[in-house]
Amino acid sequence: MTYPVISLFSGAGFLDLGFTETHAFSIIWGTELIKKFAQSNNYNMRQRYGHTDRIITGDVTQIDPINDIPKGAVGIIGGPPCQDYSIGNANSPGVEGDRGKLVWDFLDKIEKLKPDFFLFENVEALYKTKKHRIQALNPLIDKFEELGYEVQFKVLNTLNYGIPQDRSRVFIVGFRKYIPITLRQRGFETFKWPAPVYQDPKKSFEWPDTWEIGTEVSEADYIANLSPDQYQLTIHSVIGNENELVQLPNHVSFNPYSQRFFTVLEGDVKRKSFKRLHRFRYSPTVAYGNNEVHLHPTLPRRLTVREALRLQSVPDWYHFEEDMPLDKMFKMISNGVAYRLANLLAEEIKTVLDNYNFAVQERTEKIRLTNETINKDSV
Repeated sequence: MTYPVISLFSGAGFLDLGFTETHAFSIIWGTELIKKFAQSNNYNMRQRYGHTDRIITGDVTQIDPINDIPKGAVGIIGGPPCQDYSIGNANSPGVEGDRGKLVWDFLDKIEKLKPDFFLFENVEALYKTKKHRIQALNPLIDKFEELGYEVQFKVLNTLNYGIPQDRSRVFIVGFRKYIPITLRQRGFETFKWPAPVYQDPKKSFEWPDTWEIGTEVSEADYIANLSPDQYQLTIHSVIGNENELVQLPNHVSFNPYSQRFFTVLEGDVKRKSFKRLHRFRYSPTVAYGNNEVHLHPTLPRRLTVREALRLQSVPDWYHFEEDMPLDKMFKMISNGVAYRLANLLAEEIKTVLDNYNFAVQERTEKIRLTNETINKDSV
């Protein structure tokens, strides 16, 4: 069974593809404010699935959910812009900001379209910052519940799921209440969060300190002394093979323009910008904007687009068109949901929907058999 889904604030499609790659969901319509972002989303959907463009360029606040959005969607997914909640935003206006108030537009689409499920994503500060928790997160959850949804929310960190990036995000998942009620009645489990691979990898592994730029080590010997679990969480595990990367699209970056490309220590990620990643550590949050630059561990340059995509666990078949501006590519990567985590969440939602449909079919069949028996007895 394929479940039709609406995508809001679609971006470059990392969250969308996390769902569609389960082969159980199909994005039937989506909206994205920035034309280049929608273009990249549609381009990859065309390349992957061969269907026509489904993501429109539009302002979600101007979209009438009744007249502008196709009917029949089972779910709505999306992550409203997070800058107004971000800790990195000095003003951090929250729901009072132009972008912060877009969480209510997500809510409005849920209220009007009444999908069977929804998934909402935003920055950790939506929960961690008291002001945002009180003014946005808690009221949002209360409203979802008033609309008839059983709601769960959790902060998930990509690092705990085997992705070598320290990226915490708030996720809210809701199902129309009749779905979990039916599942419990029929002995099925309701929604479960994806099981983490690691519980506290920042503390459970010993990580190297900073190294002088250009430090020569036998990488093979160093890796041999790491457990496979720890190596999976290192930068080297995804961008350490330059010969492989040069064969892939989007292995491009900006030309070096500052002396700091040659002087910042390997693993010095405490500075606001010009953070140099360490080969054998995980990456800080991929967030390339506001002058933040992540440097390659051993080379005097920024990360390439392909390297950044890999830190977001995006499959190598995904790529931007060759004429896409570099700054737009990096911005799309920064704004996206880590693909592998999106895929794990989609699989858990799929399980709930599959079990619900099975339970309904089973109940329908029992009713049919019961009615047949009654009819036979009455003859």
